[in-house]
Amino acid sequence: MDRDAVVTLLQRLPQGAISRGWGWLARRRSPKMAVSALKRAFVAAAGIDMREAAEDIEQYKTLEDLFVRELRHGARRIDPDPAAVVSPVDGVLGACGRVTEGTMLQVKGRSYSVSKLLNSDADAGRFEGGDYATFYLSPKDYHRVHAPISGNIHQATVVPGRLLPVFAEAVAQVEDLFARNERVITYIDHETMGRVAVVKVGATMVGRITVTYDASIASNVFGQSIRELAYHPPHRILKGACVGAFELGSTVVMLTESGRIHLKGLKPGMAVHMGERIGQSKS
Repeated sequence: MDRDAVVTLLQRLPQGAISRGWGWLARRRSPKMAVSALKRAFVAAAGIDMREAAEDIEQYKTLEDLFVRELRHGARRIDPDPAAVVSPVDGVLGACGRVTEGTMLQVKGRSYSVSKLLNSDADAGRFEGGDYATFYLSPKDYHRVHAPISGNIHQATVVPGRLLPVFAEAVAQVEDLFARNERVITYIDHETMGRVAVVKVGATMVGRITVTYDASIASNVFGQSIRELAYHPPHRILKGACVGAFELGSTVVMLTESGRIHLKGLKPGMAVHMGERIGQSKS
């Protein structure tokens, strides 16, 4: 079955139930021999480089633990320049550019609304004219998401939605894909770099999205409604610190305010690694 047919089929199936089932399986600790075989089969099939992992494969008790594995010390370098903006993830760059008239590209020839993505006209308005970038995480990639800048987290939003696949054929075929799928949005505020939105987009087989700064936040919860969260005092986070994790690969959309940050040297299809410079402060 080709991927276009897979997209069509998955639009007709209960993606939430399928993904919750996958999450249940990924969290199984027994039988140990079956879990060990599942982990090894997944590593081989996905092509994961376990040399970068903090622990040996057998030290991960579940497949979920393997998905959200930490990297070994020194595996990634966080650009130390205070003016540097860094990649929040390991992945492949999708669409990138500048927010224009409240829209940005999903893929060449197909745009979507920032207000739909953020579920807020007011929040979307802050990013008009700002740079944005979309990052795709495949199953082989490191699945943690990190802060592209230092700052304070005053606000977060959980938006329930679909869990359609986010591979290239789906991105090209499904209108408003990122704004239709489930999202967990983290806003980071910096004194001179302004506000950066880090939008973690769910997908088929992503059992759950979690964040480090609020244990009450989790995606793909049956019956969950939109949650708007405010933090007083805010959570302080340093550039390169972990913000959250996917149980499997998905997509991160990053937005910046106009005149505050310039994302440069980015081209669709290029590979990026967490911590490497992808832009800088304009101030």
